[in-house]
Amino acid sequence: MDMHDIERYQKIHVWVGSNFSLEPKYLKYFELDYTVELDDPAYEICGFCKDIGIEWYDEDFIGIIPRWEKEVDLDQVLAESSVDFSEMGNLKAACLKLGITKANAIFWYSDGGTVVSRPIKSSYNGLQYVGLFEGN
Repeated sequence: MDMHDIERYQKIHVWVGSNFSLEPKYLKYFELDYTVELDDPAYEICGFCKDIGIEWYDEDFIGIIPRWEKEVDLDQVLAESSVDFSEMGNLKAACLKLGITKANAIFWYSDGGTVVSRPIKSSYNGLQYVGLFEGN
């Protein structure tokens, strides 16, 4: 792995928000299809993959934190992220700019080379894409 690749995985995309669906439904969004090969027409792309425009993701580079039963203070949720401490102020500011003051869920994907868009009328499994930050 060259230095460019290492730097790419030191950045993390972060999603924060509230999702109150049943846990199996919430986790199905991230479920990869291991029953067939990627090039098989029967391969089912996961919801997360569809939303960010990839066919699959490396499970070693995603952080899906267990959700709280109800919304909690934003700081409590952000403390569970893998964002570098020096970036926490920027992460919180980005959440507040999006109107996120409370949440019950957070997840991140460590791949700064993946381009993630901010959907206009939809969200990522009930969460909003907050941005790309330095990982710890």
